[in-house]
Amino acid sequence: MKSPIALMIALSCVTANAFMINTPSKLSSYTQSSLSMAKYNTMDEILAKFPEDKPVLINFYDAATEGEIKSDVVRAKNLLAERCTFVSIKQQDYPEIAKLWDCDTQSPSMILFRDGKPVTRLYGESFYLDVVSKIGKFCRAAGEEHTEIKK
Repeated sequence: MKSPIALMIALSCVTANAFMINTPSKLSSYTQSSLSMAKYNTMDEILAKFPEDKPVLINFYDAATEGEIKSDVVRAKNLLAERCTFVSIKQQDYPEIAKLWDCDTQSPSMILFRDGKPVTRLYGESFYLDVVSKIGKFCRAAGEEHTEIKK
C-alpha cells in the first residue's frame, strides 16, 4: 500500500497536466510552466510555438477559477487532442495580451485560431461537452465540415 504522501504526489502530477500544452511528441518538452515563465509580447509569438497544421485553442483562465474548471478543461483537451492544440494560459501571466484579445474579464475565455487568425470564441464556457461541441465543429478536416440539415 502506498503512503498518503506518495499518493498525494502522484495525484498532483496527474492534475498538473490539466493546463499543460497538448502537442505532439516533438514539442512535448514544452510545459505549462515553460510557457508561463517565458514572456511573450504578442499572440503571434505564442502561436508561433505551435507550427503544426492543426488549429490552436487558447484558453485564458483566471487563477481564482482554476480549481473549478480544471477537470472539464482536461476532458475537453483530451477529446479535442486529435483536432486542435489546446493551450491554457493564466490571465495573470499575460494581462496585456488577455486584455487586447478581450479575455481578461471572464474565465475561461477561449479563442480558436486557424492559420494565425481567430475563428471563434467562447466566454465563460467550461463544461467539457459544451466546449467540445462548440469548438469541435471548427476543427474538422476538409470534407468533414459541419453543414446544417435543411428541411
